[in-house]
Amino acid sequence: MKRLLVCLTLMTLGLCQAEVPKLFTKRAFNSSGLAEAANHFIAIGEAATIEELEKVSLEDASHAGWISNRGFCESERIGWVCRILYEPKGKSPLRAPAFGILSIPENTMPIEKWPLFPVALSGSTYVVLKQGYTSDSRPEELKHYMAYCKNNGVFRTAPIPVPTREQAEQDIANLRQSGQWQAIQWESNDGFSYPMGEQLTWGFIQSQTKTIANESIVKQNSKTDPAALSLR
Repeated sequence: MKRLLVCLTLMTLGLCQAEVPKLFTKRAFNSSGLAEAANHFIAIGEAATIEELEKVSLEDASHAGWISNRGFCESERIGWVCRILYEPKGKSPLRAPAFGILSIPENTMPIEKWPLFPVALSGSTYVVLKQGYTSDSRPEELKHYMAYCKNNGVFRTAPIPVPTREQAEQDIANLRQSGQWQAIQWESNDGFSYPMGEQLTWGFIQSQTKTIANESIVKQNSKTDPAALSLR
């Protein structure tokens, strides 16, 4: 009974675990889930979003020793969502979080071409280019980056499209053929070389579209009349 009362209380605040997007509860994610997470926060507004993300951040800190078991970092994913939720007030893009180093040639990916890095938007599909920061000497704290976004950005008020698998696959195919992608230097002579980088990065992006169809089928079947299912 006590657990139920606590959950009901949290629900009134929009903080019940059942309402937390799967992006923050499941290791696997896709472009559809990324968009759904963003829309969840757009729907509840900036103030409630900050409160909920701070709660997720605190839980992530308490689970710090479990990252290798869970397979993901919640704080990193908050950074992805912030890149979508906040648009720049002016013409200059908001900067990326400085959580560490990603194994991708950022030095040939200027912010003018990749304004949402490490997230990218192609067509109506958002994808994550790379995950898994390695630490540098002074990584930025999540609360500092969230404050930067709030002070320098405008919180979205309109929901973003949730792509189908077909749409997402077409959008990422267009991304790979784009000038910005072709300009990435995976191998160079300036001390940075990623001989398998393009292949690995593209495979990671593709993995964000492959499970969308299965989830759509499940949702569609869940709305189907059970009596109709029995006739199949």
